[in-house]
Amino acid sequence: MIKNILLSLVLMVATASAYAEASGKISYMSGALVAQRPDGTVKVMGPKAEVFEGDLLVTAKDSYAQVVMNDGAKMTMRPNSNLKIESYKFKQNEPQADAAVFRLLKGGFRTVTGLIGKRGDKDAYKLRASGATIGIRGTDFTSRLCATKDCADDADAKLAKPAAPQVKAVGRVMLIQGELVAKDKDAKARKLTLGSPVHEGDVLQSSVQSHAVVAFRDGSRITLQENSVFHIESFSYDKKTNQENAALRLIKGGVRVVTGLIGRVNHDNYKFRMSGATIGIRGTGFDAWCNGPCASGAADFGATSGKPLDGAGVFVWAGEVVLVAPGGSFTVAINQAAIIARETGKPVTILVVPPSITDNTAPKPDSVPVDVDKLFEESQSEGEPGLYVTVHDGQVILAKGDEKVDLGKGESGFTNDHILTRLAGTPGFMSGDNKLDNIENSGDTKSGINGGGCVVGQ
Repeated sequence: MIKNILLSLVLMVATASAYAEASGKISYMSGALVAQRPDGTVKVMGPKAEVFEGDLLVTAKDSYAQVVMNDGAKMTMRPNSNLKIESYKFKQNEPQADAAVFRLLKGGFRTVTGLIGKRGDKDAYKLRASGATIGIRGTDFTSRLCATKDCADDADAKLAKPAAPQVKAVGRVMLIQGELVAKDKDAKARKLTLGSPVHEGDVLQSSVQSHAVVAFRDGSRITLQENSVFHIESFSYDKKTNQENAALRLIKGGVRVVTGLIGRVNHDNYKFRMSGATIGIRGTGFDAWCNGPCASGAADFGATSGKPLDGAGVFVWAGEVVLVAPGGSFTVAINQAAIIARETGKPVTILVVPPSITDNTAPKPDSVPVDVDKLFEESQSEGEPGLYVTVHDGQVILAKGDEKVDLGKGESGFTNDHILTRLAGTPGFMSGDNKLDNIENSGDTKSGINGGGCVVGQ
């Protein structure tokens, strides 16, 4: 009787295992990979082998493996790495039930996220490592857990070449409503989210019913209003060397501006332009607009009274500015507005400022609190043991307790028990594995990447 009961239980367990739904499969393997199942059994894996919730995946020395999950996420594991699939729930027609939790116990891997975290709960995808939690929101990044300085314990740490210093962000998105897109110098577009970095040369574009506040390194800020295009032509600021220069251009729409340290001593170091007009600043808060002929770049860029927003103009709510055009210049004081006259091309005052200008519903840039020093703080990598993250595309938020560091494309961060920081450059051991990158870049590209972001917390 007891023998029959035990046999029935064994058959039930076997049947349940047989019908367990796979979470993904091995798409590439070089060397040896094993999976330790929740019941303690160990399976030697091969190409196309299935992985399941609860599996602990272990790569051997000189071994690489890529796992493709059911939602399209790709995880390319380095040699001597341990990655556990703690939980995984994905059904094509049930986005509200999405959930994925992975744990990096040793080594490192590169991740390209799939649908989980993009189509429902943005926090549905999480990666845990050494007390930190990385919540994925659609991105491509490398994570590596170093047990010793410079990951020297990893015998497979081969550096192709030292990593180049990363391009520093000149600003970061501090508030966003709706959609904001940036195009870089090569016209490649990326979607910006809260905390995303912006760079010299970026063209920012807001959508209908959208606005965003961007804070810059010198403490200046802008609010880009809806349906607007803004070009960061040049921007450099280093308070240690007193190097400063800013050239900004409003191409279309409207922007609210609070100036910072650039131009405070030498006004010529700060240039704000629109089509056919330049605004000289004097320690200022102002609204500028460029619509109609101004936005199209036509020579007839002014506007007649009665159409105050049809053309290039400015309204000052702090300090004063000088509105300069080919036809002359005009000083605009606080609570005054001026525009470029169509007939003469000269700046002229708007005698009665309409409510459409004074009652601007977009938030003033200085209404958003910013700790500029903390926002742009960077540290040199000392190669200390801990968790390293490098973002290849999208965004990661590295968090520890109440602190957080925003990382965008090309940026790296580090955390351990004592520190949380953005790195001034990417360590060589994070970027020198050509084989890992080649596997990632040559794999399945139909994973639904859509440059969003992820959150890393502790």
